[in-house]
Amino acid sequence: MFTAGGVATPADAAMMMQLGADGVFVGSGIFKSGNPEARAKAIVKATAFYNDPEKLADASRGLGEAMVGINVADLPAPHRLAERGW
Repeated sequence: MFTAGGVATPADAAMMMQLGADGVFVGSGIFKSGNPEARAKAIVKATAFYNDPEKLADASRGLGEAMVGINVADLPAPHRLAERGW
């Protein structure tokens, strides 16, 4: 079983592995973060050492901001799905 969607931190990846996943797919969770390279390395480390709390904590330190979301108030009205249509 592989997991995807909403995996944005080393802890997310480790939890998926603890729940029985064979692997973790991460896309925007890495590329929309403050430091994509460091976050990618940390998630790989967390996936490999998901049952080692010390290594997991070490991988999670100093990563900066996680995936940045979008504030709906910053979207122009035509781009808001709730306001589309007729």
